[in-house]
Amino acid sequence: MIRRRLYVEERMSRLAVWSLRVAVFALPVTIIGVACYFTEILDLESALYTVLAGVVLAGLALLLALAAFVVIWNEGLRGLGRVIGAGALALALIAPTAGLAAFGARLPVLHEVSTDIEDPPSFVTLAMARSRAANPLDGPDEAAATAQEDAYPAIHPIDFDSAPDDVFNDLMVLVARRKWTIVDAVPPRGGQRDGRIEAVARGLPLGLRDDIVIRVRRTAEGTRVDMRSVTRNAVRDFGSNARRVDDLFAELAERQGKRRR
Repeated sequence: MIRRRLYVEERMSRLAVWSLRVAVFALPVTIIGVACYFTEILDLESALYTVLAGVVLAGLALLLALAAFVVIWNEGLRGLGRVIGAGALALALIAPTAGLAAFGARLPVLHEVSTDIEDPPSFVTLAMARSRAANPLDGPDEAAATAQEDAYPAIHPIDFDSAPDDVFNDLMVLVARRKWTIVDAVPPRGGQRDGRIEAVARGLPLGLRDDIVIRVRRTAEGTRVDMRSVTRNAVRDFGSNARRVDDLFAELAERQGKRRR
């Protein structure tokens, strides 16, 4: 006598299916927002809304995955693999945004940093090239200056015993090494003219453009270098401008054989 086995097909959780679908859809939405700003298809505000839409979809996918897990646990439905995949993908999209928000909450709301707050280096070429919607180049107000001094006390001018031309040449090498786009470079002319380097760098997040100007000025003791880094569109820089100034000055001091204080 042949025994017949009874196969009962387990039903698939529809919540699990939709959680994965929403998570997969959230991924290209987020990537498109970043890519469109980086390639200048979208402006910053539109790109941020697109990225935020992707993160919201990821949050919805995570909620659906949690609900699906509860249903699967209680009713024994299939779809646990989809739930795990949706949850992992959703968390991968949410975590960077949450981490960035937590990191930014500890930093002041600044869009520029200057080593000389009272007489910041002036933009010349970039001042004409930037759009009207960009952040102003008037220099930090009193509140911003105070916030910078409290948050980044190490950001200050750096002095060298070397001639301005030597310092300027080292700066050009360092700027090129960082692959910043040099917009203008005016070498110093003794004590009659300050040296000036204007460049554009890409910062995080979203590849935000930061405008940079470096001033090389002759002093009685040698040369003084000042630097100003301004985020072009965003209202806050998440500390990228201060890190840029600090990194460049540290390497410049090393090339000049000086210990930075």
